[in-house]
Amino acid sequence: MTMANDGLPRVRALSDKAVHRFRRGMWAVCIGVYLIVFIGGIHSGGAELLSVGRAVACTLVAALLGRTALGFLAQASVPGEPVPMAVEERKVGSLVELLRSTNVPEQPDEAAAA
Repeated sequence: MTMANDGLPRVRALSDKAVHRFRRGMWAVCIGVYLIVFIGGIHSGGAELLSVGRAVACTLVAALLGRTALGFLAQASVPGEPVPMAVEERKVGSLVELLRSTNVPEQPDEAAAA
């Protein structure tokens, strides 16, 4: 993390979920570009092979531009406070000790209660 001019550290502008949504949107745009160019070429009376070629070329250009934009979006940062991480306060030990532990200071005797 680098420090901004106002003393605040720089944090990511978009969460992983937002970047994933933009990635899904990019796929939708690529599919839309392919369908529009292909169907438009067929309806205009062009040859099928040329329509497919144009559609693929336009889709690849859209995908390249989209990947570049996604790269910039994933690296974007803004000055702000970092999100605090969860702090694990319990000790690290074996799982056997954790299974035997009841996490209760004292267990009341059931026989004494009856």
